[in-house]
Amino acid sequence: MSTVYVFGHKNPDNDAIMSAVVLSQLLNQVNYDGNEYKACALGALPAESAKLLTEVGVAEPEQIESVEAGQLVVLTDHNESAQSVEGLKGAVVAVVDHHRIGDFETAAPLHYICLPWGSSCTIVAKLFEVLGQQPTDVQAKLLLSAMMTDTLMLKSPTTTDVDRAMAAKLGQQVGVDPVKFGMEVFLSRPSGSFTAAEMVGNDIKMFEPAGSKLLIGQYETVDKTRALGMIDEIREAMRAYAADKDADGIVLCVTDIMEEGSQVLFEGDTELAQKGLGIADEHDGVWMPGVLSRKKQVAAPILAAAE
Repeated sequence: MSTVYVFGHKNPDNDAIMSAVVLSQLLNQVNYDGNEYKACALGALPAESAKLLTEVGVAEPEQIESVEAGQLVVLTDHNESAQSVEGLKGAVVAVVDHHRIGDFETAAPLHYICLPWGSSCTIVAKLFEVLGQQPTDVQAKLLLSAMMTDTLMLKSPTTTDVDRAMAAKLGQQVGVDPVKFGMEVFLSRPSGSFTAAEMVGNDIKMFEPAGSKLLIGQYETVDKTRALGMIDEIREAMRAYAADKDADGIVLCVTDIMEEGSQVLFEGDTELAQKGLGIADEHDGVWMPGVLSRKKQVAAPILAAAE
């Protein structure tokens, strides 16, 4: 028997955390391949994740920075090496994800599930059905929380009919309205106390279009007014974060859930990003109505522009 680490991407969001936590529980329940599965995290937990896990009495996943030679891992909510830890080569035995497939390569076949649904937790919820299991109320609540935050309460263009149906099913199980529950989870974030550095770095991913290193971050809020009053501080934090990560450029989307759009800021070498999004760099950022999904509406057109 081996101990297999299960974890999502760096700078984890709620979907990265809950998919790792609940998937590891599911795999242990069915004694999958005779291994023991341990949830881990590649960074500090988001406030909403920590709060939910405490409320339901589930231990927070252990934070790790790398994996040792011989360690087996399951990736959730990502598959690109730039978004993961050192030491992945030869370590990955499975992937459960809902993003594009980037630089992923293995020497041997593996379990790989990648579906264009709105949340990795939607896929995990489906895996309960596939493996003949019924999620507990606690598991259903954790899965639903991530499904709702990752789809922005089912408003994101990444949301599918599968997400809506699964959200309704899990909501019925735990006796909540999915959208109202999701908003409660979202509002548990201490948004009023976020510093400029936290706005930039709490939810950010590295991409490598055309051989360059581009960071794309997203700060979600129900009122962008405070963030727009901190533009100079945010831009300084963007430059500092890009320098620390040795990135060529950085894009930040200040996403207002209520107004359903994003204010987009650029720093560094972002000519390709500006081309992909069809906008220019302006000091206060550019408002892009309807842009809620980093994956589908920001990263995808930027990466397409590099082809």
